[in-house]
Amino acid sequence: TCPYYRTAYKVHAKKFTSLVHGQVYRPLYDKLCLKMGLDCPHGDDDGISSGEMSNVQQQTTSVFQNFLPAFWHTLMYYFPSTTTTEVSTDESDSSTAGSIEIGAEHRRLPPPPKVTLVLRTFGLDLPRVAAAISEFAKGNHPDYPTYSNEDLIFAEGDLYCSGWSYHTNNGNDDKEEELVYSLHRANNQKEKGSPVYSGDNDILNFLQSKSIVGIQDNYPFWRDNNHAPWAGKPVWTNTNVHGYDHHHVLLDDNIHNDPTDGAGGIRVPIVVESDDDGGSSNNNNYYYNRYESLHGQEALDLHGRHLIRVPTIRPSLEDDWFIRQIEMARWLAQDESR
Repeated sequence: TCPYYRTAYKVHAKKFTSLVHGQVYRPLYDKLCLKMGLDCPHGDDDGISSGEMSNVQQQTTSVFQNFLPAFWHTLMYYFPSTTTTEVSTDESDSSTAGSIEIGAEHRRLPPPPKVTLVLRTFGLDLPRVAAAISEFAKGNHPDYPTYSNEDLIFAEGDLYCSGWSYHTNNGNDDKEEELVYSLHRANNQKEKGSPVYSGDNDILNFLQSKSIVGIQDNYPFWRDNNHAPWAGKPVWTNTNVHGYDHHHVLLDDNIHNDPTDGAGGIRVPIVVESDDDGGSSNNNNYYYNRYESLHGQEALDLHGRHLIRVPTIRPSLEDDWFIRQIEMARWLAQDESR
């Protein structure tokens, strides 16, 4: 099979359920529109008309439209409200339930001691997404009016754009060029100046110190490298060797079971042999002094633990889908470490 949008029929994608190709999915489409609070009539116009909404509805739509309820449920799960005291008794409510269904089992790890939400995008939507999350965290979402958590309110300067650059690794005799990831304080690539954080350890220190941050990743670099995963949005593994305790997970709809195409790239610590105790060492024979990107099958082997493909239809229908995937990734990582 081949995704519809990768065929010659792509030009009809926005009317898919109105055409013979996708009419069988129209009931599901209507169900999702109802769940999302969108008016999606049959015909050529698949969107809601702003003229049919009240001013209040338009304001709400402009801030929260197109966000899946599953996203808000995930935030409530990992960033519990600091003001809500009532506890749900509905076992189907995964934002407060005592266990998460993973396969045939009900398992739940202890909550992580600290969570950092990092928004990752190649697009220009960071300011809008940051504004929506901040409004949600202030209790202004009409569906979650009792929720409040200041950790999810974006402060000025919490939005960054990233860059990739090649630096000569002076520690090697062959002066191999090292690919370095950096963050610049700006809303988009056109405005970025000098890096604020540069290199894996500097960025990992920064991310671990935050509760929320937004990053516009470098689409031109990814595009110019033929959309190779290693050139996309970096995700770090085995960060505990440098004293970090975050388990990095990227959820993205552009992650594929393809070593040559995907939005997420894996960065792993490099083992360097040494006769002394330099760097972050576990014994006197080796230490970790930097990270590098994985290529090919090695990166695919970490799907499910650090890279999670999002078939958007699943979290659209299942409000606890993101939570289940994250918890499964945590279980896999824990099982691997045993």
